[in-house]
Amino acid sequence: MIVSIMNILIILTLCVWQAWSLSIPLIITKGTHYEVGHDVGASFKDRIQNFCNEFSILNDVLIPYYHMRKGRKAYDDLLNVANATFPQIVDEIQGLADGAELPFYKVFLLHIKSEIQLLLRKQFDPECTDIALNYVDQKTQRQWTIQAHNEDTDPIIGKYAYITDAYIIDPTGKYPTERFTAYTYPGSVPGNAFAFNADGMLFTMNAVFPKKVETDNIARYIANRMLLGCRSVSDVFSFLDKYGSASGFSLNFVDATTPLADQMLYNVEVGPGMKQYSNATVPLANNKADGHCYHFNMYKHFNISQFNDTSTQHRSARAAKLAVPADLTGIYNILGDTADPDYPIFRNGKKKDGAATVSTAIFDLVNGTLSIYLDNPKMSQGPVIVLQLPKKKIWN
Repeated sequence: MIVSIMNILIILTLCVWQAWSLSIPLIITKGTHYEVGHDVGASFKDRIQNFCNEFSILNDVLIPYYHMRKGRKAYDDLLNVANATFPQIVDEIQGLADGAELPFYKVFLLHIKSEIQLLLRKQFDPECTDIALNYVDQKTQRQWTIQAHNEDTDPIIGKYAYITDAYIIDPTGKYPTERFTAYTYPGSVPGNAFAFNADGMLFTMNAVFPKKVETDNIARYIANRMLLGCRSVSDVFSFLDKYGSASGFSLNFVDATTPLADQMLYNVEVGPGMKQYSNATVPLANNKADGHCYHFNMYKHFNISQFNDTSTQHRSARAAKLAVPADLTGIYNILGDTADPDYPIFRNGKKKDGAATVSTAIFDLVNGTLSIYLDNPKMSQGPVIVLQLPKKKIWN
């Protein structure tokens, strides 16, 4: 089914029935930053509380570090920057914590876990795989413009994740109106996985692991959340020029309102600090070798000191052995590949890094859809849901 979620305020559970049930809840909510955060927190209170109780990184790493002097300083530094720069997002986090009936510090720790793990130089999160395809088949003249993403993470996150469709309005006029739909980690504001907004901007995120962390800059999750408000490609680069990140991330984005013949898919690798990034593009090509790219969890085109990621090395080596994708089937064959015995591309939580592919997102710009899979897309009977993407910008 194709669903357009624009003018309703409900909570849905979306299911596809096979030999088992795959489901993910969806909340559609409208209000101020605090009200939207509170609505999400209250609606998913049990999921968020259970997640916090079961998430070992929070309980075994983040909270103990918070109670150490250096950990509390890092926490305070990152919170002070957030309050000074984007207080509306702190309000959103406060609403989330209040709605879920959890202490603020515990919820905020979830938003700075990337920085803390890098500071501790251990227990990095298992992360994602992206494929961009922008290609015209010379024989059929069919165009394939797709941004595809495996959301790889701790399996416990997939157990409690949800989809947030938020319509944020500030009655004071201080902050711009926002409308976005995002796969959301439990207890975190949206933005660090995959999403799209009402102006047709599509986003997927990959973690990277720079050795430097600047705690006097914006935490990665908060920067990712703010990017959901960008209304154009130039907005994205303006944001990175002005704010940057405390640690780093790899951002894949597309403006779905651009005519297909002019379409460009972007990957930006962000390092610690302002104006610390490098970008690459995938323009439309009639040679499939020129019309695609992969991204895993190590910097590719930004020269920066980083930690090694064994999984990235295995996944990238395996992808290089597979056929270059020339259509959606080619993308499924890569994102669903399980041949590597230790670090497969599609992950089940039982291999060496403990990661699971908790969802797969297929942004199809030719058909204007986002298809979300909760099982292996290579073997799936179909997506759990197909969402309609905006065809034109509504705010500009």
